[in-house]
Amino acid sequence: MSIKYKVFTLATNFCSITCIMKLYLSLVLAFSLNVAVGQVPVVQHGHAHNDYMHTRPLMQALESGFTSIEIDVFLHKDDLIVSHTATGLDKKPDIEALYLKPIAKIIKDNGGHVYKGYDGPVIFMIDIKTSGDATYAKLKEILEKYKDILAVYHHDSIIKPGPIHILFSGNKPFEQVMKEETSYATIDADIKMLKESKYDDIITRYSDPWGIYFSWDGIGPMPDDEKEKLDDLVAKAHKKGKDIRFYGAPDKEAVWKTLLDAHVDWINTDKLAEYSHFYQVSYGVK
Repeated sequence: MSIKYKVFTLATNFCSITCIMKLYLSLVLAFSLNVAVGQVPVVQHGHAHNDYMHTRPLMQALESGFTSIEIDVFLHKDDLIVSHTATGLDKKPDIEALYLKPIAKIIKDNGGHVYKGYDGPVIFMIDIKTSGDATYAKLKEILEKYKDILAVYHHDSIIKPGPIHILFSGNKPFEQVMKEETSYATIDADIKMLKESKYDDIITRYSDPWGIYFSWDGIGPMPDDEKEKLDDLVAKAHKKGKDIRFYGAPDKEAVWKTLLDAHVDWINTDKLAEYSHFYQVSYGVK
């Protein structure tokens, strides 16, 4: 192969990569404008599980009208890196680049709302993968930069509304949040903590793996004993004024419908477009 041909091939490949990147950025911009003019129907109760693993993190969730989005973070080299595992963190984006900066721009373009014409908040559930005071300190430092778009809490009561609500999961900083007079976040606690009251003032959602309580796979009706257990857990959470979510449930319409009809607050799903279509067809957009 001649040197000229090699150079031509490299230049062609580079052009192809550049063109693809330009197309991607154009699509992102086009979607941002789509959000800005309010063309996205907002669906209720959808939680975008491990959102960052989608082809277009954040954007696909918003495109599907979701109002709860899961973001896993690791404290790495004094930054909060978005990732499901601790591998390859040097090459992965941080929470500001992937979520906070884009959502701040969308909110600005929409006159203070995530979705134009929709006054409700969008929840960023930050699943903290690393522990210790250093992680929480870094979270507070970063969130402070976006205080204009964040709700402010005194325990579980909102004292300053904001279009973005922060919810801490994973390695939850219970004690740190409890000690604070005001906070940018509340806590997503394990469902087993329904029996306790120590942290009730800072908990707004309870979540647990589906398999701890249920074996139903979505085929046929849910067994009566499992349905009774589901109703009981939902009732206990709601009696406390808290939301409830199960993750790892079969990701299919029959399960979504059963959970929604049982008044489960958040449907954990990886199938964003499918859930959005299902909800709009089955329950309408409110």
